[in-house]
Amino acid sequence: MGNAFTAISDDGNAVFWNPSGLGRISGFGLSGTYMNHLVYFNNYNLTSAISLGKNAGGLGIGLSYLTATDTVYSEYGEPGNEFRNSDMLLNLGYGRNLDRNGALSAGACVKVVRSQLYNVSCLGALADFGVILAPVKYLRFGTVIKNVGTPRRFISLTEYPPVNFRQGFAFQYPFRENAFTLSFDYSVYPDVNPTFSLGGEIRIREPKIIPVIAKGLLGTAAKVSGFSLMAGYQSGYQSQSWSGFSIGFTIEIMMAQSLYLDFGGLFLSYGYLGSSERLGLGLNYIPTKSGSKK
Repeated sequence: MGNAFTAISDDGNAVFWNPSGLGRISGFGLSGTYMNHLVYFNNYNLTSAISLGKNAGGLGIGLSYLTATDTVYSEYGEPGNEFRNSDMLLNLGYGRNLDRNGALSAGACVKVVRSQLYNVSCLGALADFGVILAPVKYLRFGTVIKNVGTPRRFISLTEYPPVNFRQGFAFQYPFRENAFTLSFDYSVYPDVNPTFSLGGEIRIREPKIIPVIAKGLLGTAAKVSGFSLMAGYQSGYQSQSWSGFSIGFTIEIMMAQSLYLDFGGLFLSYGYLGSSERLGLGLNYIPTKSGSKK
């Protein structure tokens, strides 16, 4: 959705986007993604979130690993052995609704990041703080400040964390058992121009429509319980022109009552830098009165 997720964080990935969304989770979720990033990089993510019970909030944990290989060259330009550069991020977050109606939720996340460049490594500690406000039906506002923490030192060079302040607005409209979401984010970093993101999602969960989609996509009337399409744009950091777009889908299969398997794919464009592809798989237990509804 073009990174427009600050106001609608409501699953295990909230530990990366806005930890206050962990307070809105019911049940348990586990998800993993793989992304081929701009040809040269591979990114792996694993997240899990669990509800602690009514009015007790939710816990989330996330692990992200970014890696790429490089080659040692001699002073004469002769190639030598390959080596691996990497970034690893471990997140632990907590979120809670501050009122019974869920109109206000808050959360925080602590993070440890480790970077490896050739044979040099360093550690840093970071934190995120977020709020989600739903003052009226269908509307949500989100605010999060990310990556507040300690600088890191590579030998003689000091790297400061990329502090990020994000504001989000979302309109979510349910119709029958389906839902439409339109979301907008405004993002500020201290060293680059602000960016904005715009994204939309349509989620179909209506029993009359799902069999038609399942037969068209999978060639069978599988126990498909949901289908989503999403797309978005994000502006460029320097020129303020469009940096690219994203488009993706998710298919949800009911494994048992209240137990769902999700899988999906995503294509992201980064303008003249290139593109990335992402694959995801998730398992969610969502206790409900009806097995066909979330």
